[in-house]
Amino acid sequence: MTINTATTLATLLPLSDARGWHRAACRGDPNHEAWFPYPSDDFGYARAICAGCPIRAGCAEFAADTGQSGVWGGREYDRGRLVRE
Repeated sequence: MTINTATTLATLLPLSDARGWHRAACRGDPNHEAWFPYPSDDFGYARAICAGCPIRAGCAEFAADTGQSGVWGGREYDRGRLVRE
């Protein structure tokens, strides 16, 4: 299964303005592959972007609550299950 990460980021981030997605540090980031690493890939780039993000905690909560995969709030998730911190 191939994920179109550009479409996925553009679609998921603005789902709820109430969560402050417009303030997300990753919004508009051109390195889309960094947000959906393979299990053996380092995700330090995404973690570094998330480190200073004002909605980091809400982002991670969103991923866990809605079954997301990829890097959210500086953590990696697989269908809402925390894989790596």
